[in-house]
Amino acid sequence: MWLLFSILSSAALMVIFKFFARFEIRVFPSIVVNYVTCFVLGNLLLGDKNIVAASVWTQHWFPYLVGMGLLFISAFYLMGLGTGLAGAGATSVAAKMSVVIPAAVSMLLLYEKPGVFILIGMLLSIFSVYLMRPENNDGKGNRGLWVLLLVFLGSGMVDTGLNLVKHHFGADVDDYTMSTVVFGGAGFIGLLLMIFQKGQLPGWKEVLGGVVLGCTNYASLIAMFGAIGNYKGETAWFFAVNNIGVVWVSTLISMLFFKEKISKMGYAGLLLAALAVLLMNIHAFFG
Repeated sequence: MWLLFSILSSAALMVIFKFFARFEIRVFPSIVVNYVTCFVLGNLLLGDKNIVAASVWTQHWFPYLVGMGLLFISAFYLMGLGTGLAGAGATSVAAKMSVVIPAAVSMLLLYEKPGVFILIGMLLSIFSVYLMRPENNDGKGNRGLWVLLLVFLGSGMVDTGLNLVKHHFGADVDDYTMSTVVFGGAGFIGLLLMIFQKGQLPGWKEVLGGVVLGCTNYASLIAMFGAIGNYKGETAWFFAVNNIGVVWVSTLISMLFFKEKISKMGYAGLLLAALAVLLMNIHAFFG
């Protein structure tokens, strides 16, 4: 259930960003409102144990979680920069193919040992994401390749960081406190940047969009932490399957509700993704 919740909530984030583009809602101020919403929502859910009242500031895990907030907002900024320089399709592919980074770190640092079929499935999943990239009609060509590399690294570092903080601090702090601190760090940095940048103050559309995005984003992180904890020792598998699931759901929603067309290569990518999931779960069928 955590895996399914993670896939659906992450796909919902992509759908919300599509509405941002349709209704001309500015992304950066909406993202800042989103993080503030996450911080407020998290403290409301924590009640008497909220991080404002609780003595979390001196805990050994606090600076690491705040650092994750810096990674979060940096990755969002890079994705926005990449969309402008290299196009939305190429940026989306770079972000999703970064799944190889947390998977590799899980095997190298957390000593996970996925089987042969899981490794093959992970490789196929990366290739399937590339095949499912949107057709590039924005004329960007190969511009912004350096930004795409940073998007790849930034997105991979976010997932890797979430995996590592959950692994090392999951026994010391609950998922709600962990998520609230991460989003609080991102929100604080975002507010500072917004204050010093002209024309970035949110209007009513950005406030409304940011609140909706924030509620969904908080649910997404809680789901990811829950899934990482549930699949302890198999997080490389989780990130690969989660990534494919998000691509599948968001692609189908784009086709059905946003009337986006998918190329023949895209259909091949969907089939290859299904094969990858089957291979990565072959142990469940044949034990």
